[in-house]
Amino acid sequence: MSLDSQINELSELILKHRNAIVFTGAGISTESGIPDYRSPGSGVWEKYDSSIVSIPGFLRDPSQYYEYALEMYPIRSGAKPNNSHLLMAKLEKNKLIEGVITQNVDGLHLAAGSINVHELHGSIRQASCLNCGQIYMMDEIIQRVQEGENPPICKEFENNICQGLIKPTTVFFGEGLPKPPWVASVDKCKDTSLMIVIGSSLQVSPANSLPDIALQSGSELVIVDLLDTPFDTRATLKIQEKAGLVAELLEATLEL
Repeated sequence: MSLDSQINELSELILKHRNAIVFTGAGISTESGIPDYRSPGSGVWEKYDSSIVSIPGFLRDPSQYYEYALEMYPIRSGAKPNNSHLLMAKLEKNKLIEGVITQNVDGLHLAAGSINVHELHGSIRQASCLNCGQIYMMDEIIQRVQEGENPPICKEFENNICQGLIKPTTVFFGEGLPKPPWVASVDKCKDTSLMIVIGSSLQVSPANSLPDIALQSGSELVIVDLLDTPFDTRATLKIQEKAGLVAELLEATLEL
């Protein structure tokens, strides 16, 4: 099937159901300059050991994580929503989708104007003390690391007596997902009749169970991703193309 035919089919599915939930992964943000994790030759885990974003790895050597964070910070802080993020916001505004579930921690869906966004893995925009729970903006924490405080330590209380380790509010390997976005996402997947996966290879548990929840509830499934996924054979439609090109063609077809 040609790409144009696939785009027409996707457009028809969206207009037919009008209650789709969109599930996004790192592949939707690559065109904003944020590298994904698993693409051959360019994935983050080809350069770094993923243990630096595991709880055991972070607690063992938090300074190693913050060295990685320093390198990634200019990329993340300078990233802007691309046409895929903007299209999701337009689709929601036009009541063609009911919201976005995302594995991403970059905040670009919210920056694009999407309202109903469930961030399964938290956000890189904030950090918190593992001891007292005090919330910090990540910009402040990165500045402290740049000034030589690695790892950054909580100084919330008088005379700096807390001294707890500060960690981004992103979900690291070995941590459970925050309950509110997870429960909301499961409910959305049970209620929708169309789930659209964009830019996720569906390898990370438990988030990769959401398409199965939708399918078991009778939903149709569309997958837009350059890589193969475990759900390709169960999808109504698989589009193996860049998210940005699909978004551009879909927006034109829907005449938004």
